[in-house]
Formats: sequence, C-alpha cells, structure tokens
Amino acid sequence: MKKKDLALDLLEMALARKDEQVALASALIALDRLTRQRPEHALAHYASGRILVLLGRYQLALGAFRVACDCDPELFEAHYHEGICQWLLGYDERALDKLRAASLIAPDRFEPWYDQGQIHANRGEDALALAAFSRANELQPRDFPSLKKLLQSQIRMGLWEAARISHQTLRQLWVEAVTAAANGAGTDGELARLESYVLDQFEIDERDVLAIETFVPRGDPQVLMSFVVTEGGRILYSVNLEGSVALRAAGWAWILIVQESDVRINTDIRYVERPSYPVLRNDVEALLGRWTRAE
Repeated sequence: MKKKDLALDLLEMALARKDEQVALASALIALDRLTRQRPEHALAHYASGRILVLLGRYQLALGAFRVACDCDPELFEAHYHEGICQWLLGYDERALDKLRAASLIAPDRFEPWYDQGQIHANRGEDALALAAFSRANELQPRDFPSLKKLLQSQIRMGLWEAARISHQTLRQLWVEAVTAAANGAGTDGELARLESYVLDQFEIDERDVLAIETFVPRGDPQVLMSFVVTEGGRILYSVNLEGSVALRAAGWAWILIVQESDVRINTDIRYVERPSYPVLRNDVEALLGRWTRAE
C-alpha cells in the first residue's frame, strides 16, 4: 500500500467501525467528496470500494475498484479486491483474472494465491488448486489455513508422501500454538483453541464423506478421526477411528466403529498402531461401500 493519505485514514476509520452503518456511510460520503474533487485519486476510489463491500453493495464496489485500477494500474489492492468482489458476485473467471493480475503486480503477496487456490478447489480443478496453495504455502509456510488447504489438495491428488509431510507440519504448528498459549506467549489463540479440522472430503455412492481429525482425543473411548457420511446435507452416520482402555488391554490400539445416532457397531477392522491416512481411507472406503450396499 502506498503512503497514508486522507482516503486511507477514512478507510481505516471505517474498518475499525465496520459494524456501525452510520460510520460507514459517513466515510463513504467523505470519500465521494474527495473523488469529486480529485477524480484521478486511485486510493479514494479503492477505499470507497472497500466500504461498499462492507455495506454489501458489490456492484457499486466493483465499479469503484475498476476506476481505481484505471487511475493506477499498479495498485495491487485495487486489483486484488476487485477479484474478491467478482468472486462474491459469482464471476469466477473474472475473479481469477484479477487475482492473477494482482499476483503479477506483487508476486510475493500471499493473499491472491490463497484465493486462487480456493476458487480452483471449489471448481474441482485440483491441479490448479494445488499449484496455487503450494505458492501460498511457500510465501507463508507457517499459515495454518493455507497449509490445511495444501494438505487437502495433496490428498485429492494422491500425493501421499507430500501429504504426510504437510500433515506432520500442520500438527506441529498446532502443538507450537498450544504450547505458546500455555506459556502466555501465544499470538494465535484461535489455532490453540482448535480441537479438530477437516482433513479430507470424498464421495461414496454419491454421498459426501468428511474426514475430521481430532488433535487430542479425550475420554474413553477416544475418537481420533471421524468419517461423517452425509446426504443432502443430512448426517446419516459416521465411521470413527477409536481407541479405548479395553481395546488396549486386548492388544489393539485403534478400531473402526460405525455410529448411527446412539447405536454403535463394532467392525472387525483393528490396528495395533495408528494407520497411515492412505491405509485408513482405503479401509473406510471399503467399509462404506459394503455398508451402503447393505442398506
């Protein structure tokens, strides 16, 4: 961002009071006055666009960002936020064009790479999503959300060794956040409080399956991972990787349990140690295939 001026001061004030409609409207009026006085003021048009987005007026925001880009073709923020605005309006291709333009202006900025990855992932363009998330991770290797997205992309592409390394790093970031928070030195409290996350998503017989990993299983039995099967947004049942005192006493570490509401059904799939994710997913897919055919 270029040096501060009145437009950025007004934007900063608006962002600080983004839940106050009067404050947003006041900032917008001041920016409108500024753009009338100085039509070439790119930052003022850009700031207006940001506030219009906060007000949910995406079409008007789009126009403001476009004018800002015309006034200053090198203004990264205007290109980037126009891309986000295009995305909010449902124009994926236009959004990608603007995000790529932003990346060309500032190749080392993390945000457009992450957002490109998200758009490609939503469209099922796995290779393109992987490339974008890989670049985002290179720029910010300690960013948990982008590393999680990279891991999910690696799994979808079947890059199991790369996924194993990313998975280890992801868990280490969480451990470090928890340790820092316990010592009163943490800066990422949200990550430290995170108990589980979506590791993977796939389909079985046209039903969606979410693989959710728990960082620290609690209680007895302990659920390390849960494969939640949904149809039409409704949860049907889950397959859980569980451990328990009784199971360990019998010489096993983990077992797959099918749980439907309050009904728990033991399977014959047991492990003496935590299985790698490719092995676990293969076993779960085979189990779910048999389960859905038996319904």
